[in-house]
Amino acid sequence: MDYVIKYDDAKQVIVVTATGKWVLEKDNEMIREILRTVEETGSKKVLVDIRALHFDLPMIHLYDRAQGLRKQRLDFNTTSRKVALVYTATTKKMDSDLLFFETAARNRNLPYRVFKDVDVAWSWLCDSEISA
Repeated sequence: MDYVIKYDDAKQVIVVTATGKWVLEKDNEMIREILRTVEETGSKKVLVDIRALHFDLPMIHLYDRAQGLRKQRLDFNTTSRKVALVYTATTKKMDSDLLFFETAARNRNLPYRVFKDVDVAWSWLCDSEISA
């Protein structure tokens, strides 16, 4: 798994692109780096593009991931940051899994949304401060 994190100064959005085969340790590293970038830039918006990331995680792992993200974000005091997660649906299961993840995250007051269209994701991120 590889990732690139960039800050779009004009839009004040952190843009993350993850590719390859998903690996837990690398994903945790990426999240920590995103949180540090949020802290450094003060950005309230993050776009995570996982269209080229390959993964098939069990439902319980997606639930645990949402819980873990809540704790990490509380530690960094970044729970109100909007995150748009852009993916490519290869199966109905992936659609269901990512919608489940979105629901689990939102149930923990994390403003996460999943999108298949990057333009719609950008629109949601830039629409207003926190219109989750």
